[in-house]
Amino acid sequence: MTKTDDKSYKMDTVEELLAHSMTMETEAAERYREIAEAMEVHNNPEVAQLFHQLAGYADKHASEMEERAKDLTLPHIAPWDFIWEDGDSPEAADGFQTHYKMTPYHVLQLALNVEQGAYDFYQKISNDSTQPDVKKMAAEFAEEESEHVALLQGWVGRYPKPDAHWDEDLDPPMMHE
Repeated sequence: MTKTDDKSYKMDTVEELLAHSMTMETEAAERYREIAEAMEVHNNPEVAQLFHQLAGYADKHASEMEERAKDLTLPHIAPWDFIWEDGDSPEAADGFQTHYKMTPYHVLQLALNVEQGAYDFYQKISNDSTQPDVKKMAAEFAEEESEHVALLQGWVGRYPKPDAHWDEDLDPPMMHE
């Protein structure tokens, strides 16, 4: 695997790609669950349920990756050696983009960004890799992620866009010092 300053994503083996993919899906599920639990604490059950649902989908994808890798020996990759750009996997939702009063519309916008990031990640590997088997698998994963994007875009229409002041709270939660 090569990590360069120009953000070239070259992988040498399918095993490296699967190790990255399994980590991405596992981290996605963990992050969605963390956010869901925070939404439960803030009594936002509809949003919590949607985040739990997204975590379930990520679990399913992680299981699919494990099945693909069952006869392979995957490399151990230290957290700082993954090739994603900012230290977080492309499929890990950014908890700083959440709000305790967020709506399902916001959840889907966040999930769309995550899935688009995963698509971009796999597409870049498919474009940059010189190994045919890696290019092929990355292109396949990119196609799957584009299907996830399309699915989520369809879901967005189910929920109205909230008004401009959706996050106002005259009595916000307080943190203990």
